[in-house]
Amino acid sequence: MKILKTGILPILLFFVLGASAQTRINSPYSRYGLGELYGKNNNTALLAMGGISIGYANPTMVNPANPASYGAFDSATFVFDVGIFADFKSLKTTTLSESGYFASLNYLYFGFPVTKWWRTSLGMMPFSKIGYDVNILVELKGFSNVENSIEGDGGLNQFFWGNAFNIGKNFRAGINTTYLFGESRRRSIINFPDSILILGTKTESIVRGGDFIFDYGLQYDIHFNKTKKLTIGLVYANSIQLSATRAYLATTISGATDGSVEVVKDTIAYQPEETGTILLPDRMGFGFTFKNGESWLIGADFEWQNWERFEGFGVLDTLNNSWRFALGGEFRPKHTSISSLFTRMTYRLGMRYNKSYLSIANNPINEFGISFGLTFPLKKSRTTLDLGIEIGKRGTTKDNLIQENFVNFTFGVSINEYWFHKRKFQ
Repeated sequence: MKILKTGILPILLFFVLGASAQTRINSPYSRYGLGELYGKNNNTALLAMGGISIGYANPTMVNPANPASYGAFDSATFVFDVGIFADFKSLKTTTLSESGYFASLNYLYFGFPVTKWWRTSLGMMPFSKIGYDVNILVELKGFSNVENSIEGDGGLNQFFWGNAFNIGKNFRAGINTTYLFGESRRRSIINFPDSILILGTKTESIVRGGDFIFDYGLQYDIHFNKTKKLTIGLVYANSIQLSATRAYLATTISGATDGSVEVVKDTIAYQPEETGTILLPDRMGFGFTFKNGESWLIGADFEWQNWERFEGFGVLDTLNNSWRFALGGEFRPKHTSISSLFTRMTYRLGMRYNKSYLSIANNPINEFGISFGLTFPLKKSRTTLDLGIEIGKRGTTKDNLIQENFVNFTFGVSINEYWFHKRKFQ
C-alpha cells in the first residue's frame, strides 16, 4: 500500500502520540462556559485560509464544517486526513507576563464514496478544551490577605459520521451525526496565608457529558465558464440538550499554602452524582468561494451562534451571542506533474475575527488572527503535506484583564488513493 511505502503515516503517528501527552492548554478564559471552543473547520488547509469552510468543497479534503462538501469526493478515491496542532502562547497584564505551550492531535478524518450520488465520512476532533491555573491575591488592610487559587482541565471531544448526497450536478446536501463526550474538572481554594487560625475553603466539581448532536449543510455550484465557479454554502445546527452528570464537594481546610500539607476539617456540601442537561444553542452560517480552475480561490464565511440560551443543569449562564467572520484564499502557480516543486505548491493566506461568548467587566473577550500556509505535493504520489501558521491575540489588558498573544502551528497529511476501480492489465 502506498500509504505505508511513503512512511508518512508511521512518522506522523509517532509525533501525534508524543504531542498528545501534552494536552493541557493555558488559557484563563477557558474557565467560562464550555471552555475554549474548536470549530469543525480545523483542517490544516482551511485554518491557513482563516478558517473559510462553509462554501469550500475539495475532492481531496475532508471538510466537516459543511457536511455537504463530502459530495465533492471523487467517485473512486479514498481520502485520509490527519493533523496535529501546537499552540505557543504568552499571557500578559499591565504588570505581569508568562508563556506556555501545548500540543495535541487536531483531527483524524476518512472519506470515501458509497454510490454515484452518496458520499460518506467519519472522524474525530476536539470540541472544547479547558486548561487554567490562576492564583489571585487580594490584600486587605487590618486583616489577613486572601489567596484564591483556581484551576481546571478537561474538555469535550467529538466523533462524527457524515453523509452527503448529490442532488443533480451542482447541488449537494449533507448531515453530520456527532457523538459528543468528555469531562471537565474545576477546583478552587480560598486561603488566608497570614493567619493560621482562619480556615480555608476548597471546592471541587466534575462534570461529565455525552450525547448525539446534529448539523446540516447545503452547497450549490454556479458555473460561469469551464474554469470559473462560485460555490455558495449554508450550515445549520439545532439546539441540543446534552445529557450530563456532575459531582460536587466543598470542604473547610487548613494548610495548603506555601507547600504545606492540606488537612480537611469539615465537609460543607457533598453531591456524589447529579443528572441533568447542558443546552448547546443553535448555530447557523453562510459562506462562499470563487474558484478559477486549479489556479486560485478566494472565499469568506460568516457564522453566528445563540450562546445567550446556554444553560447547565437548569441554570442560565451570562454568555453572549457569538459570531465569526473569515476571509481567505489559495494560489497554485502550476499544477502539472513536470513543474518544479515551488510552482506545484499551494500557497494560502487568510484572516479571521471572532466575537466570543465572553464579556468580563464590560470588556468583550474577542479574538483576531492572521494565517498563512503551504501544501507540499509528494512526487509520484497523491499525498500532500500541509503546514499552517496563525498569529493572533485574544482579550485585553484593560481593567486588569489578561491579553493572550498566540502563534498556532498546524501540520497535516492528506492521502488520496484510488481504491474503488478495477485495474486493467495488458
